[in-house]
Amino acid sequence: MNPVSRTSAVSASILAASLFAALAAAFLPGAAQASNDPLFDKQWALTRIGAPAAWTKGTGGNVRIGIVDTGVDLTHEDLAGQVVASTNCIGSKGDASKCTGNGQDDQGHGTHVAGIAAAAKDNGKGIAGVAPGARLVVAKALDAAGSGTTEDINAGIRWVVDHGARVVSLSLGGDFVIDSLLGTSLKEGIQYAWSRGAVPVLASGNSNLLGLGLLGSAQYGTLPAIVVGATGPDDRVAGYSSPLGNARWALVAPGGAGTVEAANVLSTFWVSGQSNQYKALAGTSMATPHVAGTVALLLGQGLTPLAAVTRILATADKGIRCGSLLGSTCAGRLNAGAATGATPVTTTLGGGGGGLLGIPILGF
Repeated sequence: MNPVSRTSAVSASILAASLFAALAAAFLPGAAQASNDPLFDKQWALTRIGAPAAWTKGTGGNVRIGIVDTGVDLTHEDLAGQVVASTNCIGSKGDASKCTGNGQDDQGHGTHVAGIAAAAKDNGKGIAGVAPGARLVVAKALDAAGSGTTEDINAGIRWVVDHGARVVSLSLGGDFVIDSLLGTSLKEGIQYAWSRGAVPVLASGNSNLLGLGLLGSAQYGTLPAIVVGATGPDDRVAGYSSPLGNARWALVAPGGAGTVEAANVLSTFWVSGQSNQYKALAGTSMATPHVAGTVALLLGQGLTPLAAVTRILATADKGIRCGSLLGSTCAGRLNAGAATGATPVTTTLGGGGGGLLGIPILGF
């Protein structure tokens, strides 16, 4: 058996700070008419990527999104009706047939990711997801500490794809260079998904050392996955967001600034002993399901997987500088409105970049 590397989902998210009330007005747009969900007006990221406009073209049309993570709160008011299948792949050792039971979350990270991608809309509860018409297929591959083996993650990818997932959200924060040197690589699971018509969407990670782009940039090469970095409400690349390196397909999406709660991403959450929780977090983990949800919107319009990827990259807002000192293939910031054809392709002036200008967040 090859050595097994471990990857942390928690390392791909940064807990939000307090001070929401003091700075809410600076970050929250007033577009509540797009949804009757009571927390929708706090979802600045949806407005930033043009999700309300995109919904006029469709909401995901029952496209299945695979969530391979810490699981999902299966009883959450905004998610229970969205989950069509779930399992637990911890201990499967890479064999999807050994995934068993259900994918109930016991950490919170996966529930947060799932809500961003596909929380129910217009149910008068909580938030709205990017693709509220999509459905979720969940494989729990990370434990209560947010860790798991690469083998189990690969099994989770296989399981969700075999259960109909057409896009797979991977907010894992792993380092593929180290991973491949140690043995088993996520490349296996990612290639399995793509070969069977599912689009893998992968978090770049939160390892931008001192904002210099010196760590965290994996040698993605021709890996068939959309690699996603994170931006804040001001469209500046977050200081923690790892460089996108030489990824074949790369862009940035709202992941939160990692500073104050209003500047982070609000979504569903799991807390032991409590029900129907919501929390604001920041990280490339949060950026990734924004892209996964947008892929679902395009697949729901009838696009092929490759056409959906191509459309997302071609319509990204190129006014958002998202390269680094190491260079990048980054296409720009996700624009779901333009990708779905609901709004014109635009270029935003004044978008910020990462690199030396980024202010890193330490201690994650």
